[in-house]
Amino acid sequence: MKAKNAARILAVMAGLGLAAGAAGGTTAFADMDRYTSGAHAWRTNGDSQVAVQDTRADDNPVKAEYNRDAGGTSLYTLWNKSGNGTTTYSGVGSRVWDLRVCTSIWAAPDDCSVWWSDDQ
Repeated sequence: MKAKNAARILAVMAGLGLAAGAAGGTTAFADMDRYTSGAHAWRTNGDSQVAVQDTRADDNPVKAEYNRDAGGTSLYTLWNKSGNGTTTYSGVGSRVWDLRVCTSIWAAPDDCSVWWSDDQ
């Protein structure tokens, strides 16, 4: 009986993992991701790339702001102005160690998440 329950639990977990992967692409395994109203950003590709997704049909562009190991004091910005449901990817580079996501709101302060940092 216990083995049967364990098998059911594993099947449900596997199904949830596949559903999350299908819905969010690589986000199912993201170790650094941030959300705000209308936007989702995450670190991917072995920590060397950033993705930003527009998650709301509100005509507001979204952006990810991040830092890289080899970036010195440079703050990188990845914009997604393609609309709801689209994802934009940065180029591959040195390790991304700091990340936040923002929804750009015209004539108002941007709606930004808190920073996620590896505290290099």
